[in-house]
Amino acid sequence: MDTPEILLWWADGHAAQAYSEDRLSAGDAARARTVRGPRAQADWRASRALLQDVRTALAEGATTSLSHSAGHALCASGPAGLPLGADLERIRPRDVPRLARWVCAPQEQAALARLDGAARLERFYLLWTLKEAFVKAARLDFPADMAAVGLAGDPDADWAGWRLRTPPGAWRAAAYRLGGEWVASAVWRAAAGTPARPAWRAATNCVLPPVAILGEWEASAG
Repeated sequence: MDTPEILLWWADGHAAQAYSEDRLSAGDAARARTVRGPRAQADWRASRALLQDVRTALAEGATTSLSHSAGHALCASGPAGLPLGADLERIRPRDVPRLARWVCAPQEQAALARLDGAARLERFYLLWTLKEAFVKAARLDFPADMAAVGLAGDPDADWAGWRLRTPPGAWRAAAYRLGGEWVASAVWRAAAGTPARPAWRAATNCVLPPVAILGEWEASAG
């Protein structure tokens, strides 16, 4: 049954048990032959098994946005035609200042520089996943447009007061911490009838880890 719900579907490594080449789309069947290496195979099987699960549960034509990281996957789903994007990243040590210069606006870079350790990593991944979700939802260029979207605010102020920087139009966004290792974000056009907050689901054979909201934002068309 078609529904205005926006859902976020989680898949851990157990999702691959339900992977079936027979259920791949024509495009994915062709791509499957090019996937090499155990890590790439783990990402592929988890993400495609999740996508198969989601498509089985939803009405034909529903919008989906798929992401994978380290053998896990995230899929956002919504009504047909709704601009929607999602991204999932496993938290791991990164050269945050270098990457921030590449994908973050000056205010974001300054705010990250005021943090350190685990707090800096979590906030960096929040920004990264938010930006990647916008790239998918608005069909922006990666990585050229990453710095043009994200958050804006006073680098010396609390992050809770920061506002959303978006492509043209009205948008909503949410970012999450999943368990101890994962950060995810979803963005969607704020059309009439769309919910303010997505609901979470777990794929077949998978267990949804504890979900904590890192932030929720809304930006008007003006």
